[in-house]
Amino acid sequence: MRWMTAVLFLFCCFAPPAVAMERFDIVTTQELAQMLAERDADSRDFCLVNTLDTMIYEHQSIPGSVNVPWSRVKELGAERLGPDRDRLIVTY
Repeated sequence: MRWMTAVLFLFCCFAPPAVAMERFDIVTTQELAQMLAERDADSRDFCLVNTLDTMIYEHQSIPGSVNVPWSRVKELGAERLGPDRDRLIVTY
């Protein structure tokens, strides 16, 4: 049992970062606030996507965001993201 704990500890401490995340830029809260202000002023266009469950989205979400829960991306994604394939998409 101790060796399993040690292996788990080592894995958690030395696991490589998620490789897929290297393809995406991280947007800070301040950057997103600026982007939203620019979108409100019609100087920037992007789609803000809330990926949480619908129940959570209905109670708490950023105004102007669309809801596409991860569990329903294939079903709802194209419909809710719109036809413009070059549009910036920001998920949270």
